[in-house]
Amino acid sequence: CEFAATTTALTLSAVGAANYIFGTDSQTFTVAHGQRHQALHHQGAQGVLDRPAVALKDSLGAQGLVGFGMGFGAMVAAARGFARSSKRRVARRAADIDVAEKTETKPLPYFETLPPSIVDKETLDKLLAALPKEQWDDPPEDSYLYTLKCYAETYGPGKATKMGWYDYIYMKVSGPEFFDSAQDIADRKNRFRDMSSKGAFPMEFPGPSNVWESGAYLQWRGEEYFAGDQVKTIVSDSRFSKQFIANTAFYREGLKPWQRGLEIGMAHGYFIIGPFVSLGPLRNTPEAATVGLLAGCALVGLVSVGGLLFGTLIKPKLFDKEGDPPASGFQEMINWHALGGIGGAGFAHALITVFGS
Repeated sequence: CEFAATTTALTLSAVGAANYIFGTDSQTFTVAHGQRHQALHHQGAQGVLDRPAVALKDSLGAQGLVGFGMGFGAMVAAARGFARSSKRRVARRAADIDVAEKTETKPLPYFETLPPSIVDKETLDKLLAALPKEQWDDPPEDSYLYTLKCYAETYGPGKATKMGWYDYIYMKVSGPEFFDSAQDIADRKNRFRDMSSKGAFPMEFPGPSNVWESGAYLQWRGEEYFAGDQVKTIVSDSRFSKQFIANTAFYREGLKPWQRGLEIGMAHGYFIIGPFVSLGPLRNTPEAATVGLLAGCALVGLVSVGGLLFGTLIKPKLFDKEGDPPASGFQEMINWHALGGIGGAGFAHALITVFGS
C-alpha cells in the first residue's frame, strides 16, 4: 500500500513537471512513433543542442517517464522501509537489553517484603550468589534462603503481621555465620556422596548452635555391602565397648557356669528392689523395704523360670562340657542365677533396713 501510494505520487509529479517544462501542448506524451522519428530526422545537431529538454522527451517517451517514476518510487520506498526496520530493530534490541538488566537486578518477589531487621541487602546478595539461579525460586531446605522464603510466605501484607519471639530468635540463631559459594556446596555434596558410597561418615562434635567437624571419619559398613548385621557403631565396635562386653560375667573366659549365674543373679537382685522401694505404692510406709524385697525375689523367680524354659526348648550348648547332656551348662547357670538374685536382693534389703531412714 505504501509502495503504490509513493510511486503514484512520484509519477504524477514527474508527468506534471514534464508538461510544464515542455509546454502546454496536450500531445506531448502522445506523439506517434512515426511522427517522432520524422521530426528527429529533419532536425539538425544544433537544434538538438538548443532544446535538450525536447530531446530528452523524445528519447524517453511516455512509457519511459512512467517507468522512471515507478523505479524512483520503488527505490525511495525501499530506502524508507529499510530505515524504519533498522529503527525498529534498534528499539527492540534496546528494549531487550533493558528488560534483561531489569530481570537481573530486580529482587525476587518473595524477598521484596523482607525488612532489614530480618536480612540486610548484603547478606541477601551473598545468599543468592551461593546458589545457582535455577534454585532461587525453590531453594533447598538446608539453605537459609528456604527459611527466608518461609518467612516471606508467612508474614507480610495480607498475611500475619506479628512475629513470635521464638520465630525471630530461631531465624537469628540459624542464620549463616559464613557463606559458601556454589562450588563449595557442590564439593561438600560430592565428598559426602563419596563417603557414603565407601560406608563412612564424618565424626562431628555438637555445639551450642552448630556442629564442628573433627576431620575424622567413622566406618559404619562392614565387609559385606548389604549385610545389616555387620553395621558398625561406636557402641558395638569401639575398643572400649568390646572390652567392656568381654569382661561381663556371661562372656568372661575362665568361669564355670555356676560362677557366671551367681554373679549375674547377685548383680540383678541387688538393684532390682530399688524401684519397688522408692516408687512403689507403699514407699512412704515402714514396710517399703520388705515389700521391695518380696517384689524383687518374685521378679528374679520369674526370670529364672523363663531361663529354664528357654534352656529346655532351645538347648543352647554355649557352656556345655564334653559328654554332658545338651544345655546342662546353661541350666546350671540359671539355677545359680536364681540363688544369686535372691541373695543380692536380701543383701540390699539389709542395707536399706540398717542404714535407711
